[in-house]
Amino acid sequence: MTVSHRPTPAASGAALLVAAVATATLASGLGQRLAILGTLVGVGLLVASGRPSPVSLPPGLLTAAGSAVVVASVGWVFTAVPTLGARYELLPGLAGLLLLGLGVRPVRQRFARRFVSAGLAALLVGVALAGIFERAGPIQLLVATAGAVVAWDLAEHGISLGEQLRTDAETRAVELVHGAATAAYGAVLVAVALVLYEHGATGLSLGTLLLLLVAAVTLLALLYR
Repeated sequence: MTVSHRPTPAASGAALLVAAVATATLASGLGQRLAILGTLVGVGLLVASGRPSPVSLPPGLLTAAGSAVVVASVGWVFTAVPTLGARYELLPGLAGLLLLGLGVRPVRQRFARRFVSAGLAALLVGVALAGIFERAGPIQLLVATAGAVVAWDLAEHGISLGEQLRTDAETRAVELVHGAATAAYGAVLVAVALVLYEHGATGLSLGTLLLLLVAAVTLLALLYR
């Protein structure tokens, strides 16, 4: 019996997509969105290069293509995004997307969770910079924060399933239920945090609400696992 320790493909793809959407939530222009899209495509190719392909391709082709697309997307940031603030807030998000992809590929199995955790940290740095430079409103910041944690949880769940089950195991239903539960909980917390912020009844700052949101979604993810 052949056992694969690769993270499950459905959770891996969903994690990358959610991370890209979370980063795009903070984007303020077409140049930023194109850089995010290009990075997502490049990272997707890198992840695909670590999995069996039904089509016979030269070794390293997908890896080289994915790497080239990622580098081109990062280079695009410096040519199409005019202001330093917009670049500084975008680059951590792109780095987070890349690190998340390296975790669900994974480059090294024992480093998979470390890459995913580093990806979450980079995504949250991007959220923090967007708040510092005041390029995103409360709704965008809250949604991006919840999205980053949900992406991390999906990746972690995919890694756990990949470690426990055979490579041909059917896990999509489990992944769907897990992802939907985490996303729904995150959405409720975003709504509650936004109501508290808008009404100001608690006297909490937006930064405090963001931290509470991260803690609450992370706690749910750990308990649900």
